Amino acid sequence: MFSSSQLRTRCLVLLQSSLTTITFFFQIHAQMIRNHLFPADAFVARRALEFVVSSPQGANLNYALKIFDQIPHPNTFAWNTMIRCYANSPFPACSLGLFNRMIRSSSFAIDAKPNSYTYPFLLKACARLSAVREGEKLHGFMVGLGADTDVFSINGLINMYAACGKINSSRLLFDAALTGKEDTVTWNSMLSGYLNSGLINLAGKLFDSMPDREKGVVTWNVMINGYSRHGEIDRAKLIFNRMPKRNVETWNTLMVGYVRCGLLDTARKVFDEIPNRNAVSWSAMITAYTQGDQPNEALSLFDEMEKSSCFVEPNLSTVVSVLSACTQLGAVERGKRVHDYIERNKMKVDSIVGTALIDMYAKSGCIETATSVFKSLKKPKDVFPWTVMISGLAANGHGFEALALFHEMESTGVRPNRITFVGVLSACSHGGWVDSAMKYMSLMTEVYGLEPESEHYGCIVDALGRVGRLTEAVSFIEAMPRRWINDVIWLTLVGSCSFYGDIAVSEYALKRLNRFGDVYVLVSNIYAMNGRWVKARNARSIMESKGIQKCPGRSSIEIAGAVHDFHSGQKSYGRIHDIYEMIRIINFRIR
Repeated sequence: MFSSSQLRTRCLVLLQSSLTTITFFFQIHAQMIRNHLFPADAFVARRALEFVVSSPQGANLNYALKIFDQIPHPNTFAWNTMIRCYANSPFPACSLGLFNRMIRSSSFAIDAKPNSYTYPFLLKACARLSAVREGEKLHGFMVGLGADTDVFSINGLINMYAACGKINSSRLLFDAALTGKEDTVTWNSMLSGYLNSGLINLAGKLFDSMPDREKGVVTWNVMINGYSRHGEIDRAKLIFNRMPKRNVETWNTLMVGYVRCGLLDTARKVFDEIPNRNAVSWSAMITAYTQGDQPNEALSLFDEMEKSSCFVEPNLSTVVSVLSACTQLGAVERGKRVHDYIERNKMKVDSIVGTALIDMYAKSGCIETATSVFKSLKKPKDVFPWTVMISGLAANGHGFEALALFHEMESTGVRPNRITFVGVLSACSHGGWVDSAMKYMSLMTEVYGLEPESEHYGCIVDALGRVGRLTEAVSFIEAMPRRWINDVIWLTLVGSCSFYGDIAVSEYALKRLNRFGDVYVLVSNIYAMNGRWVKARNARSIMESKGIQKCPGRSSIEIAGAVHDFHSGQKSYGRIHDIYEMIRIINFRIR
């Protein structure tokens, strides 16, 4: 048995250990309560609070607040810990509420007064919220206490006013600071303010007037990033060329700038020239390929990353991008290898990674594996894994299960978004459940206050079309808000007409749609189904006269880890003769 002092020392050592997980902390906390160390021992209580907000597994805000509220007389350090935690969290407004509580308590406790570390966190919260009125009140409070003169507060005020669109106020503070109190961060704050406000010429002038001693690598990187974000990639490259010294972030910033401007080939040239690539370098380029509809290049670069002599561990962003590339290609075996890599390396499967895995498996038809991943995710799940699981079930023909999962999602208190309802309505449309689709559309608008968009209306049109209610579908389309009536809506209707052979409705839709070559093919087929060969030929002739070509069919298959792409009419594939021979054999066996 440990004595009270020994137990106290042991708890403090464990709280400072990098090996202590949040789960182990709960056991430590229980021992502290059982042995009256918490909350009676203020020092131990503050160390417990500090551990929870800075845990490697991520801050547990609710638990941290419960610990904080049990500390009898929190000092300035404890208040600052909670204010900082909320200012950096998705709930920055809570830090302002805590500050009001701190002010009220500080009138009775000398050791609970705000200090120079309190205000920068609060100003950051105001900046994130664009809460200029609260920021101005805080500024006035700081002036009254003489707390607006240190460099941290000045920098925070400059950032806050710039983020709230008060760039002139930022400049006044900046000019007033040029009396020896400014530092490199002050200059960078003003430069970022100009760049974030789109005032790139003023940023350029300020940069040129900046003393060389203040121009660190970060400053040059700020300028490169600012210019590229506003499409001024040539000016960004000029800044890059002028730099006396570069680091890997400099190269990454320029590379990402080219990606933003859609210049993937140039971005790749920059990537190839980076002296010492880090995880961000690889991840940014792989993500660029994935988001630029070049999944094969993304996977090829990931292979190169794994084989690199200076191997860099893929980060979560890299993994998500690779999984997305596998999803685009239907390369489920490749995706499974990435999943195995995640599990072998005990990488954290958060909502983003989990959603990417579910999406990859569901779109590859592995709905059972997708469901297994979904169930394994830590609770509470946010809206994204729920949404992608519902959509995956719907797309794989499990409509009842998709709707059941939606109701389970509602019961857990997770609020659906517009994409969730696309999945729900898609389940209804695939099943031809028109009444259910209408009910969920009403739920979307009346209960959740979400305005339907083109995809939602398209699901209703598809549901009506699947059950042959084509005239009703036309009436529904014409009653839609005009901004959501587009070619895809009419194309959906024509697709249903081709199934039922309805010439009248297809002709009506065709008059409102003339951009898709596939529509003319469908209409031609409808005429042919009804024996109207002249009109069928006329539809094809219209395609030819307008220079419209049918988009060739495309498919892909993964064999032994390699993805093979095929296009309708393709003759250049290496084993095309083997393929046609197999088709001949299959046709012979069918006959």
